[in-house]
Amino acid sequence: MKTKESPLMPAVDDAALPPDEPRPIQAHVTVSGTVAGILRDLAALEGRTPEALAIEWAAGKLVIPEGSAGDAIDDWGLFDGPPDLASRVHDYLRGGSAA
Repeated sequence: MKTKESPLMPAVDDAALPPDEPRPIQAHVTVSGTVAGILRDLAALEGRTPEALAIEWAAGKLVIPEGSAGDAIDDWGLFDGPPDLASRVHDYLRGGSAA
């Protein structure tokens, strides 16, 4: 018996496999929506195929964060300094007293 050939994995003749080897498994991944767009853009940047990245994403090797960094920036609380720091930064850097 011959398994169905796919572009990512050539057909395998089951009779050619050693008897102690398990039969191969073929899987198909369908990605849609925002994740599909992200995978296409990433594939173009890396010079890879979107299909290869989709398989890595489905296997958990490629993690795509939910949302974007801009969505969560309000929750970060990166700096707790004086509200007028930007207007007095030159005084702070020169070591002068800005108070």
